[in-house]
Amino acid sequence: MGIFDNLFKKDADVAESDEKQKFDVSSQSNDEQKLVSFVKGRVDEVRQSGNRVAHEAIWMTNIAYLLGYDSIRYDSTTRTFRPIAQGARYLRANRVHVNSILPTLQNRLARLTKSKPKYDVRPNSNDNDDKQAARLALQVLNQVWDQQNINRKRLDLMMWVQQCGHAYLKVCWDDQLGKPMIDPELNQVMGYEGDIRVDVCSPFELFVDPIAKTLDEAQWVVQAKVRKLDYFRARFGERGEAVKEEGAWLLSAQYEQRIQSINSQTPTSGNPQNIMKNAAIEMVLYERRSTKHPMGRMVTVANGILLEDKELPIGEIPFVKFDDIIIGGKFYSESVVTHLRPLADYKNKNLTMRAAWLTRTLTSKVLAAKGHGMAQESLNDQSGEVLEYNPVPNAAPPTPLQMPTIPQYAYNEDEKVTMEMLDISGINQPSRGQMPSATIPAVGMQLLVEQDETRIGVMTEAHEEAYARLGKHILEYAQKFYVLPRLLKIAGKGRAYDVKEFVGTDLKNNTDVFVIPGSTVPTSKTVKRQELMNAYNSGLLGDPADPKVRARVLSMMEYGDIAEAWTKQSLIDSQIERDMEMIKRGIDPGVNMYDDHARHFEVKNEYRISPDFDQLSDEAKALLLKNIEEHVEAQTEMTAPPEPTEEELQLQADELASSQQNLEEEAQAPEGLGVEGEIT
Repeated sequence: MGIFDNLFKKDADVAESDEKQKFDVSSQSNDEQKLVSFVKGRVDEVRQSGNRVAHEAIWMTNIAYLLGYDSIRYDSTTRTFRPIAQGARYLRANRVHVNSILPTLQNRLARLTKSKPKYDVRPNSNDNDDKQAARLALQVLNQVWDQQNINRKRLDLMMWVQQCGHAYLKVCWDDQLGKPMIDPELNQVMGYEGDIRVDVCSPFELFVDPIAKTLDEAQWVVQAKVRKLDYFRARFGERGEAVKEEGAWLLSAQYEQRIQSINSQTPTSGNPQNIMKNAAIEMVLYERRSTKHPMGRMVTVANGILLEDKELPIGEIPFVKFDDIIIGGKFYSESVVTHLRPLADYKNKNLTMRAAWLTRTLTSKVLAAKGHGMAQESLNDQSGEVLEYNPVPNAAPPTPLQMPTIPQYAYNEDEKVTMEMLDISGINQPSRGQMPSATIPAVGMQLLVEQDETRIGVMTEAHEEAYARLGKHILEYAQKFYVLPRLLKIAGKGRAYDVKEFVGTDLKNNTDVFVIPGSTVPTSKTVKRQELMNAYNSGLLGDPADPKVRARVLSMMEYGDIAEAWTKQSLIDSQIERDMEMIKRGIDPGVNMYDDHARHFEVKNEYRISPDFDQLSDEAKALLLKNIEEHVEAQTEMTAPPEPTEEELQLQADELASSQQNLEEEAQAPEGLGVEGEIT
């Protein structure tokens, strides 16, 4: 054996030693293995309960109906879709149906997501610092809302709510987001800044404390989600490398993946083996705060491997629950689809029977005696058709049979079922853009619109509370994890922009978020604009000729981009903001004769009487007062008549002396003579 053979053997031994030292299931301590079993036991406790199994079957059936299927149900035992009725085969052979559930849910989705929540933050005290921090918190909340595209995610959220009766929004900190942090010496990426992430979670993902009637009562929640093995390797390092592919043992995870397999051809259940290929189920246990765990607990496991065991980042379970039809004392809210399914089946059955009727009668029927011997080829669709038959003595020739028409009550029944479906869904005539009568007065129409908004308000009021909790979680994550300076980008009205840096500690625990009541109600813009115009024309909103009042009214009318109409006004306001920033730094901004002095005085005087003025230094206060006085003097000079120059004064004196001399000469002239002694 040569020296190279010894080197190769040594390298192989090192590689084998490193392989043995890799982390695996057996490397875990007994306490870690018990914790993994404990988390899996929590999931089994929920998923094996009859309540959960029954609701999962309902959710799968609702989704199939939403995709256009009817007269079926999901069998949780065989995990397949089965027809409700075994008989009436001719109905299935001539099946014609209309998906009435899909447009109904789209209408409700549009109403539930039409108006996004309007947030506000309450300061912790009357101190100016807390008030400034509350304003900053509101701006941070709005920026995270836009960065995370929560408006788009609300569409997925509300569809899950309607399909399954409830769904969740989850707030978490993702250390894979944000800008990369590069080591300047090595020029290598050392990680990422991280950022807040908001996810939509379906009911299939979450396993909630089975005795809880609300999410606030739940002592623990487990989120189970199918993840690719690369996900574990990227996030959990050595322990993530130890996670291996596992079988599809959790039916709830299968159901969520199988929804993608349901198509327009067949409600297939999918192949579990394909779903779990190169994947495992991540289970995260969230425990509420207790004496043993004062900040709560968050345990992450996957396929027998304990990945993380730490306290809750903000001390609260990071889920927010949204409901469709709330049932008192019931955690799983009802879905509107569940109550629309029987009517959809009945409606499609009537439609199929009418279609079968038309199929039989539109081909026409001929009444003929048995002896006529008409062949199948006697009836055809060629031009100039000839009908051949064998004449029968004492029998009438073949004659067309008068076909009966479908009775009117069959169509009336269809309209009745449609109206019942709309009534269950809370969709009235104003929601569909229909007027009950052309003679209805404007006040009566407004009452109908208000009643329509009240019906949907049962859901929106509960959702507003959930959105407020979502905003609170976002600010608490921002306060804790925004350690590095972040840019706050504000695009104000009229092209007014502001970019500044902040850190999480600038919020100063001002995370008391609330949603303005009624802000998510889908109000009528037409009625709102008319009422605003009436108030504007009557002067209730201010002087109609004031540009500031006009800009505010246009903004309230929600006319989209109106920045071009107020470009000059926005430029003036931007200049005033720059002046204020200079004054706060102790710099005199000066006054230009072409400035809008009235606007400068209005804005800066409002700042003078605000609590913010007391926070300025003595030098800044003096500069502000001086600047206000200079603008007042400039405005006075512009409105007062100008001072005459010396040349203008001399010219006026000469003209006055000349006119005085003429008057004296006229007075000294003889009567009847003019100034030059002429006879007048």
